[in-house]
Amino acid sequence: MRHRRTNEIQTPPTSDSLLEPHSQRNESHSRSTFSYFSLPLALLLSLTALSFLQFGDFDYTLLFGAGNIAGRNTDKNIVGLKKIKNKNGKRKNRVEVKARDESKLNNLSAEVQGGIGEAEVENVTQEGSEGNDDIHIVFSTDCSAFQHWQSYLLFYSAYRIKQPGKITRIASGCSDDGKKIEESWHNEHIKKMTKDYNIHFTPHFSTVKDEAGNAKGDYKFFNKPMGLLHWLEHGEGMGVDVNTGKMKNENTVVALLDPDMILLKHITRDFSNEKMVIRPSHDPERFRVEHGVPFAQMYGLGAQWRRFDLDTITSDASSHAKNVGHNEAMKHYPVGPPYLATVRDMYNIAKKWVEFVPKVHAEYPHLLAEMYAFCIAAAHLNLPHELVEHTMVSNVDIGGEGWPFVDKLSQRTRKKNVCETMTNGSIDYLHAPSSSIPLPTVIHFCQRYILGEWFFGKRKVPKNFFTCEHPLLEVPPLDLDNYDYKVPTGKHGIDLKEDVSRKRAVRDGFVICTVTRVMNEASLFFKSGCKKDGAMEVNVEKSLNMHRDLF
Repeated sequence: MRHRRTNEIQTPPTSDSLLEPHSQRNESHSRSTFSYFSLPLALLLSLTALSFLQFGDFDYTLLFGAGNIAGRNTDKNIVGLKKIKNKNGKRKNRVEVKARDESKLNNLSAEVQGGIGEAEVENVTQEGSEGNDDIHIVFSTDCSAFQHWQSYLLFYSAYRIKQPGKITRIASGCSDDGKKIEESWHNEHIKKMTKDYNIHFTPHFSTVKDEAGNAKGDYKFFNKPMGLLHWLEHGEGMGVDVNTGKMKNENTVVALLDPDMILLKHITRDFSNEKMVIRPSHDPERFRVEHGVPFAQMYGLGAQWRRFDLDTITSDASSHAKNVGHNEAMKHYPVGPPYLATVRDMYNIAKKWVEFVPKVHAEYPHLLAEMYAFCIAAAHLNLPHELVEHTMVSNVDIGGEGWPFVDKLSQRTRKKNVCETMTNGSIDYLHAPSSSIPLPTVIHFCQRYILGEWFFGKRKVPKNFFTCEHPLLEVPPLDLDNYDYKVPTGKHGIDLKEDVSRKRAVRDGFVICTVTRVMNEASLFFKSGCKKDGAMEVNVEKSLNMHRDLF
């Protein structure tokens, strides 16, 4: 049953449960310690939600040993229950770990939301690769705090689903001090996931110059093509082999993503499984990324790039881009991230992309200039892309994305709601390559998502979200996608509710619930490394409601 507009204003929940969804927080909680400890101990420990308990006027913190706390060897892990008087009457959630064996303390990361253990890190890129381990994901950022937290989230999202291959963040324009800070932070917090997660630093590329070469502005998206080329020429394992004149590892598939993406399924070079793939209506011609056969997500760019001054941009009167007709342009070139191509092809594209993008921006000094420049570079090189639609969801109101998978998710999982699937249940099986239930490959959270009085927007995420002291996001109700209204951000009250269609509710709910889960898991994983004097003290409150608290 859908939640209708009513005249009741619900009181915000006050529960401090770690994993408990909003819709379950009105249930009464016993104040008796006996009612909790009468549960089977193994079950108690398997629920990370109960790492913090509150009875009456006291906070109780379970003290775990350094071993596993997810239901394994539980008799060796409980040290005791510590009672902490609330200060000034305020509730304070704490997780405190007393390590019997300091060398095993980092294994706590394995237990946060069912994460992968330290001992398994070396196998992350091997398990479930199905021959797709020769994939190198890259994404371009600057060195701002805004893209710092996005980078951590992207790395973690790949780690949690055991994405095969390597991942490199291309960070452009860092100061000398900023580079040192980012490199140290990366080594401490990202390399903890796997040694195959790297960071590559480049010069500042985003300056817009006039014909005389003088700076006249800034376009931050220059970093993407120019940073990519810099990495291809100077990155670890990259560059031209001086003996052969070919690119090193030229058969590796490069997948170029944006930093505001989280992975739900493996990035792969194989698109032959019709059940797991959505292609445009035309008959697909090729099914695997190979030399001369790049793939990419279809975007709503149309064939507009054909209207640009191609003679000036390409400096080639016989450029193949000029020979591409409207139908071919619509069939093979309205592309965006994820882009997938072999190293050989991506290097050739990157060189022309870097050459063309300043000229495209000069003619079209607006957002998407770098995307149009990519289309022109690919067409100039006669590298038509195979289009896929399922590798991304972003805009809930348009077609050409992987939304059909989301629209049918509840039916396929036999759950009432998408939020019930993506928030509350064990969803590891959905991400596995062997899963028969399709999902979009990535969520590109570049839009604003609102349903009821729940909201997610990347520009409102606190830049210090991944720190020891910052609270987690409040968990939406499991039936959020049943809501048929939204309240505009910054406004509260029944008279301001706006109707929402069923389709939009499912899609907004999917993004809000999924991103909330992944961000909270990533935060808990980060917090597993917060040490202070041999113990860990972190804020694990699920208390931040972006709709209520950030406007």
